[in-house]
Amino acid sequence: MSRTTPSISKRVRRDRAYYRIEWSPLLPVSRWEINRAVPGMAGIWELYYLENARIPRLLKMGRAWYGGLRNEIRTESDPDLPQNATHRRLLESGDCYYRYTICEQAGDMADVYSVLITHRPVTSPPIPPSGRYIEVRIQEPDEIEIRRARRPHEEATPPPMIGGRVPNMFDVARELEQMAEEAAERAVADASDGADTTEEPTPDAQLDDDGGEADTSPG
Repeated sequence: MSRTTPSISKRVRRDRAYYRIEWSPLLPVSRWEINRAVPGMAGIWELYYLENARIPRLLKMGRAWYGGLRNEIRTESDPDLPQNATHRRLLESGDCYYRYTICEQAGDMADVYSVLITHRPVTSPPIPPSGRYIEVRIQEPDEIEIRRARRPHEEATPPPMIGGRVPNMFDVARELEQMAEEAAERAVADASDGADTTEEPTPDAQLDDDGGEADTSPG
């Protein structure tokens, strides 16, 4: 896979523009990673959902100019914002990814985006090109590089619970049963200790044939 800088290059021949798009890899949506890694520059971005954690499906795309790619991608991938309510479940799934390319020339961005929008399965009104060329063509890689947050079919790791694990009704029932068993064992042990403390007759005492104490005084 290409490790070139995400950018758009252009070649013009006979009033025809040929653009080559180098995309970033598909990166997992993370507010902190977006703040750290995405440049605050103008460009084009796309937001994807990995169906079955494997197949990229485009959710939406757009252009970033004022505020830059960092701010635009962070806003468009935030599940808590009202404007993203339609895709909230997918944005919270852990299987959403984004990619971007840098383009700081307004006319070039208009040319490229006007063609891209016709090749993508998204609902959007037509975007006019810059009008500088009689024809605009684009080329982009055939494959999409994915920096996976998890392997396909691997369960997403749930976030850690605040304050520790909350016991359910089965945990409580097992705990009560264990406490009852321990109480019963203590009761049996206490009863056994009480039985062992019964007084025994003194060895000096002698019993007569009738069960009474024998008279040992001199006759």
